[in-house]
Amino acid sequence: MNMSTLVARTWQVWRQKVVLSVLLMGLVIAVLFVVAMIVNYVVAPHPPEVMLKEVWQGMNFLQKLVVVVLFNLILAVQYRALAASAFVTQEVWNGRSVHFWEAIRSVSRKQLRLFWMVLLASVFTGPLGLIVGPILIFATAAGFPSAILEGKTGFAAVKRGNALLKHDRGKIAVLVILWLGIGIAAVIAWVRFLMLLGDQFGEPFPWYLRPVPAMGFWLILLLPQLYLIALTLLFLERRKLEIESATAGTAEIT
Repeated sequence: MNMSTLVARTWQVWRQKVVLSVLLMGLVIAVLFVVAMIVNYVVAPHPPEVMLKEVWQGMNFLQKLVVVVLFNLILAVQYRALAASAFVTQEVWNGRSVHFWEAIRSVSRKQLRLFWMVLLASVFTGPLGLIVGPILIFATAAGFPSAILEGKTGFAAVKRGNALLKHDRGKIAVLVILWLGIGIAAVIAWVRFLMLLGDQFGEPFPWYLRPVPAMGFWLILLLPQLYLIALTLLFLERRKLEIESATAGTAEIT
């Protein structure tokens, strides 16, 4: 599968399950909204004009701990939605139908360990995380489909994925560069757009503009979803060839 075919098939799979794909990422936005309400009105109530930095600095240890826990809850939901997207891709590949809750229930905590390993390794490297993070994303990319679809954990998933996709390292590098490059550009462009809206309409936004930031974040979340769909398609293609090769070898022996 060459790069252009991979991109085309990724878009085809996403478009075939566009409602389901958008709903999966929408679940992240819904949880983000609930967490924002809890933080703004329960954990650390504050006037809307107060800057978030000032709110954080004014929190005590317990309040900050609650915020960190809630932030990790958002990440957990995001990782589950991404893993569910890989499961949906597999079902489309096999010609089976799949529903929202079926996709969500297909993911267990074991299948998400690789996500957390990459995050923790990036965080614990401090300022170097900006360099270490992308390197780890590339080094572990092939392991995510194995972790999600085969239930392998951590290093076993990476080992399995690297062995299966050893001829696709160039494609994986292109996918990582596209995801991170477009993602960073999209975030910068969206922040500048929100700043222009703030200059035009004032802050906080009028009620009819308040959903706008979440809608933009929702669209940006589709980028890692497309990236994971592409990785999953590569993995499924190579696994198919592996099974065919093993079957042919067995037939020759018999």
